Amino acid sequence: MRLSYVALLFSAFIPIITSAPLDARTTCPSTNLVKDPGFESGVTPSVSGSGPWIVNYFIGSSSYSLTSPGSINSGGKYAFTASLYPGPYSNGASGENLEQTLTTCAGKNYSIIADFKFNSTANNACSIAIQYPFKTTLGSVTTGSGTPGITPGVWSQTGSTFQAVSTASKLSIVFRCNGIGVRNLISVDNVKVQLFAGNAY
Repeated sequence: MRLSYVALLFSAFIPIITSAPLDARTTCPSTNLVKDPGFESGVTPSVSGSGPWIVNYFIGSSSYSLTSPGSINSGGKYAFTASLYPGPYSNGASGENLEQTLTTCAGKNYSIIADFKFNSTANNACSIAIQYPFKTTLGSVTTGSGTPGITPGVWSQTGSTFQAVSTASKLSIVFRCNGIGVRNLISVDNVKVQLFAGNAY
């Protein structure tokens, strides 16, 4: 009887460990992860990264701005437009990147969709690429300005899927032209990154 009493007394001081509901800690948002995805805030992205978007990796004399109207797919007021111009020492190359770091769930699959528009075919010397994490490297889907089915001045759509490898995934939209005297305006709008139920690779 004494042993039972001691055991009972000891058990009274053993903490009961409970766990928080897993859903509260592991649920991944099903909504669009991109902040200001359609640039409807009217705030032009900066080179300092003071907002959700940052513009960097300039080549040549390229610049950028918010232009209006946005893509016809959403009826938005604004779009981001990269103005690509080669510089005197860039050997005909021009470009810039538009980037945002997303909060993702490692191991989850995501889809990427974005509207884009070329101002001209520019002799198929320009492109827009969506870059995203892919395992230990980068994945990319690229569309050239002379791709069949792409009409200058008309909004089109590009996209891909990827599996997040960390809780911070960098999305890069890469604008490029390459050719002496080649200039172009490339716009992007309605950037969406959401959970994807299918296989991402």
